Amino acid sequence: MRIYISGGFTSRERLCPMVDLLREKGHEITSDWLYEPPRPAHLNTAEWNRVLAEKDIAQVYAAECIILDLMGDSTTGGRYVEWGVACHPGSMRRRYIVGGGNTQGVFDHMAHRRFDTWTDLLAYFTMAHATR
Repeated sequence: MRIYISGGFTSRERLCPMVDLLREKGHEITSDWLYEPPRPAHLNTAEWNRVLAEKDIAQVYAAECIILDLMGDSTTGGRYVEWGVACHPGSMRRRYIVGGGNTQGVFDHMAHRRFDTWTDLLAYFTMAHATR
C-alpha cells in the first residue's frame, strides 16, 4: 500500500522509526518531507513553502491512504492533506489519525479510523495486511 504520512516537522525524528516499520512490512511511503533537507539558500521562505506544498499535494494524490500524526508536539492540521484531497476531489483516500484530541477539522470529519498510539495503528496495519 502507498501511504502518505502528515505530521509536524518537529516530530520527524519520532516518526522515522514508524515509517521504517511500515516499509519493512512492504508499504511504500510517499511523504518524503520526513527526510526533507533544510530550505535551499536561493529560495525565500514563501518560495520554499510553495515548492513543498506542490510536492506534498502530488504525494497525497499518489497515496492509497493517509495517516495524520497528532501525537505529542505535532500541530499540523493536515493542511497539505486537505489541499491534496481538494485538488483531486475524485480520489478518495482512506484516512487514519494517530493521537490528538477531539478537534474537528476537515480531516477529522473524514477519518476512517482513529488510533490512540502508533503501536495501535501498526497492529491494525499488520492484521489488515495479513488478511489480504
